[in-house]
Amino acid sequence: MVLRRRTESLSDGARPPSSFVPTTSQYAHVSCYRSSQMEVRLHSASVKVAGKEKKLIPVFGEGDKVSGTVTLDSKAPSSGRLIVSIEGAFFYDDASKAGSSKILHPEPRKHVFWSSSTTIQVSPSLDSFLSLSTPRSTIRDGFTSTIKSIRRMPSGSSLRTTPPSTPLRSPMSPGFNRTYSFAFELPRSNRKGEEIPPTFVSISHATEVPVPGSGSNTGETRQAPTFGVEYKISVAWEPTEAFEYPSFVTAPIYYHPDTDFQSLDGSSQEPGSWLEMPLRFDRPMPFRCAITLPTAIGFSRTSSIPYYVVFTTTPRNPALAREIASDATISATLMRQITVTEQSCLPPSPPQSPSASDESSENRGVQLLKRVVKPLSPRLSDEVLEDMKPLPRLPMHAVFNDMRMLHTTICIGFPKRPRQQTARDDAHPSLEAQSSLPDGLHKAKFNLHKDMLPSIDWAGVSVKYYIDVSVLVGSDNLRARIPIRVV
Repeated sequence: MVLRRRTESLSDGARPPSSFVPTTSQYAHVSCYRSSQMEVRLHSASVKVAGKEKKLIPVFGEGDKVSGTVTLDSKAPSSGRLIVSIEGAFFYDDASKAGSSKILHPEPRKHVFWSSSTTIQVSPSLDSFLSLSTPRSTIRDGFTSTIKSIRRMPSGSSLRTTPPSTPLRSPMSPGFNRTYSFAFELPRSNRKGEEIPPTFVSISHATEVPVPGSGSNTGETRQAPTFGVEYKISVAWEPTEAFEYPSFVTAPIYYHPDTDFQSLDGSSQEPGSWLEMPLRFDRPMPFRCAITLPTAIGFSRTSSIPYYVVFTTTPRNPALAREIASDATISATLMRQITVTEQSCLPPSPPQSPSASDESSENRGVQLLKRVVKPLSPRLSDEVLEDMKPLPRLPMHAVFNDMRMLHTTICIGFPKRPRQQTARDDAHPSLEAQSSLPDGLHKAKFNLHKDMLPSIDWAGVSVKYYIDVSVLVGSDNLRARIPIRVV
């Protein structure tokens, strides 16, 4: 045990200063971002090559911790503060403003839906002064060589020999630098469908048509809007002295929860159960229409959305059924609605006019001094409690609203007649089973694509998808709007 302590005390390895906080990360990948006065390191489970410059971006998943370290340079001021912040933002093109100002490529707007920050106070320590004056290895080597020279007489050759030079330290050496760690927990939701959105960039396709009256630009010079979700970590170094220069580092990160495994597994299989939802009508009709969708109304962007539109005459009328099956117009539209809401700003409050109680406060000063030891009256305590009540939350208002038709299918008539499936091919269905079948059926599907924006419902950002179904029979129109989730 004694030998081990002596070996550690005489080793050439530099010890970290007291301000150094050792961190052990469970992630294998380290991404570095540098500025003139500091270096930021992020630890992640995986990285992704992105952009034209082929940069490595750290990737985090559900349940991961965004952690890293900040190392100040040797030339950085000795005192100040580090502000480390993380934010998630939804960016979008405001097509309505772009059309009014005739801007071909407007700057996208940004809505921050989540942010967190931490502040690290940096002050000079004893280790930093020792490092600035003489490195520790130089003191330790000189002390060791002095002890050895006392124990043995120096020879002539040793007097003529120059001592080995001490290796110079780099500006980012661990023995000199001040390193500070940080960590952020990604937010979680207890309700399904309200998870924090993943990193994504969606570019509209030519088939998308804005809905009039939804706030979208419906002019002739429409630009394909861009939507997306981005995350980044920002580090700001603010020296205490005003004449010192600050330093900033921004590091983009990706958030990709592992949802593809479940969604891709289910997309290759036929849905086992279906849900039938009736279409609404304005007056009593001799027939009914309904749309049938899979029970699990969450669909992967790499899959498709199958659906059926059926009708049944009530009571059964073969002549009316043939007329509807040949002349009805069936239309189905996949729609997307994006809404960004923010809190309203309070108007400036007018100056308070002096009340009668304030004017007579001097006259009541003596009376208040006499009653200072008495308990507060119930009326006064109620007024104090009323003043201590928290202010109500400001109302939310929509700053952006975009409704678009992504896909539309139109069919004339119901081309198919449903058939009852039996366990055996040679078995004939019963009369009850035949009577329960609808008179007509229309089968179709919407093909999704991986560049679609996923469904989002988080802190002022809402991305919703609907299937709008309409069956037109003569002058009667039966409609329904079914909400779905795209993951």
